[in-house]
Amino acid sequence: MTIASGPTPGLGKIVPKGRQPDAIYFPPDRDMVALGTAGTGKTTMAVLRARFLADSDCSNHGPVLLVTYNNALVRYLRHLVPGANTNIRVETYGKFARGYLNSIGKMPPWNGILQTDQLRRKVASAVSKVRTTYKPSPFFDLDTRFFVDELAWIANMGIADLQQYLDIERIGRKRGLNEARRKAVWKVRTEYLRARETEGIPYDWNDIATGVLNGLKSDTRPRKYRHVIIDEGQDLSPEAIRSLKAAVQPGGTVSFFGDYHQQIYGQGLSFRSCGLEITAVAPFQDNYRNTAQIARVAIAMSDMLHLGTDPEDLVEPKEPSAGGTMPALVKCKDYTAEVAEIQRIAIDQGDASVVGILTRTWPDAHAAVRGMKKVRKLRDDGNSTWDPTPGIYYGTYHSAKGLEFDVVLMPFCTVVDMPNKEVVDAYGKDDASTRDGKLLYVAVTRAKAELTVTYSGTITPLLPMDDGLWQHEEL
Repeated sequence: MTIASGPTPGLGKIVPKGRQPDAIYFPPDRDMVALGTAGTGKTTMAVLRARFLADSDCSNHGPVLLVTYNNALVRYLRHLVPGANTNIRVETYGKFARGYLNSIGKMPPWNGILQTDQLRRKVASAVSKVRTTYKPSPFFDLDTRFFVDELAWIANMGIADLQQYLDIERIGRKRGLNEARRKAVWKVRTEYLRARETEGIPYDWNDIATGVLNGLKSDTRPRKYRHVIIDEGQDLSPEAIRSLKAAVQPGGTVSFFGDYHQQIYGQGLSFRSCGLEITAVAPFQDNYRNTAQIARVAIAMSDMLHLGTDPEDLVEPKEPSAGGTMPALVKCKDYTAEVAEIQRIAIDQGDASVVGILTRTWPDAHAAVRGMKKVRKLRDDGNSTWDPTPGIYYGTYHSAKGLEFDVVLMPFCTVVDMPNKEVVDAYGKDDASTRDGKLLYVAVTRAKAELTVTYSGTITPLLPMDDGLWQHEEL
């Protein structure tokens, strides 16, 4: 199968660049991990590997599942994968998990998965009940988000009992927990699960992966997929990846594409704890998306202390050779002027370019485009198609994960907004800075040609201010 020999639906005529063929045509009977910085073409490589493994000319060909975390990226992947190829299925992990559990009769027809707002209320209730069994302690005054996140981490790691929780190193968790506090967290978890069981709700979006894994362990039916390819793999939990590995036919493979600089769902979770049979990790450093000027900002961000990620899984980015305009850092006199400037640039560029207006939160995203016409929202149900024609998209940093835009506009990058106050309250300033720093890194690296960051007041300390990185403007 020669990808470059003719037109490729969605991607046009593709000629893999540099070392990309090493990942695309990696032996089809071996698991593979490809770690690369933003702009190295991981999504392109994932799509082309899917086509390679699904093609009848491949010695180990078969049905392929191409899976990722969020719906917006699924839309984009479906745009890149030929719709006529019935051997490749593209979906989120959540949809895969829900579908599998339904196929074995383990998914109720309704109310089977606890939704986020309900989960927070139940965890808050569990904390309130557990605290009555202790002497007064400020530990139980921590923001509910901390307990929600800790229970999610426990589920994502596949921790099954208290002793395992007491013994495990809490990788990436910056708020330390001694043995007594871990025992208190476990009691909160026990109370939360008891309350959920009482209402007949078997899963939440974190422990659903364990449900899938447990189901597969006793499922004697032939496996549906010969190969699983994971794009943006750093955002899937180890338990989710273990379940995907278990979903592969005997002799099949898992291919993992990721970038730990961009790990924005969960903290400190590595493919190394997922049970993949890896003999080599292929690092990719060459940036084919961003201009040199935009890449310099991203490289400076990756060197900032708050981005702190396990260096074992980090790939040092290289500056691309393609030149362009210097990113603009625009200080506006107030909020109204900032919105007006963002909308002016978007309208000016939207006729000829794909523009992304990206913010930290959805309220900010809606505020940035209020009154504008014909704007495209990034978050949806995952069933609509990606529109690659010029126009204006808007959404959060989360929703832009894995995507790219000719022009990226990032309003409201102030010290008040980032690190986000609610995140600081929940996890502490250090952890919040790491989380929001990675989000900013994701947003910056979505820009192919032009990047504009605006603020009113004081700029966030999570962006680098080194000389020569920005063209400074003031309105």
